[in-house]
Amino acid sequence: MAHFEVAGPENDGSLAYRLEDYLLSGSFLMQLNAFVTQHADKFEDLQGGEHEHEWHDIFLEYERMLNDRVEAFLKAEGVTAEQAVEACMRAKAAGQEDYKFFEYLAAAMDYEKFRTVMLDFKVGRRDVSKWWKCFTREA
Repeated sequence: MAHFEVAGPENDGSLAYRLEDYLLSGSFLMQLNAFVTQHADKFEDLQGGEHEHEWHDIFLEYERMLNDRVEAFLKAEGVTAEQAVEACMRAKAAGQEDYKFFEYLAAAMDYEKFRTVMLDFKVGRRDVSKWWKCFTREA
C-alpha cells in the first residue's frame, strides 16, 4: 500500500531544514507527481541487466527540472546542490528522520538513486498523487 510522506521536520534554522521546507511545497509536489505519472511506468528492475537509453534521457529531464526548481534557493543560500543534500544527509544521520523530501534532489545528482526513486513510485512505495496530504501529520 502506498504511503504519503508526513509534514516536514521541526524548524531548527539549519540549511537542511530550509531545503526540506522549500521542497515541501504544493507546487513542487504537483510537478513531481506529473513527472512520475508520465514516466515511472517506463522503468523496470533489471537486477543488473542493460538499462534502456530512454531511462537516462528521462533522468536528464528530471535533473533539469530539479535544477530549475531549486536554482534560486541554492543561489540565495550561496551553496551547491551537493552541499545542501549533504546537510540533509547529516541531519538524517543525526537522527532527524523527518528529512525525506531532499531525496528527490539527491536523485537529480545520481542516476541510480533516480532509478530507485522511479521504481519506488512505480510499485507504490512512494506516492505524491494526493500531494495536499503531505502537509498534515495524519498521513
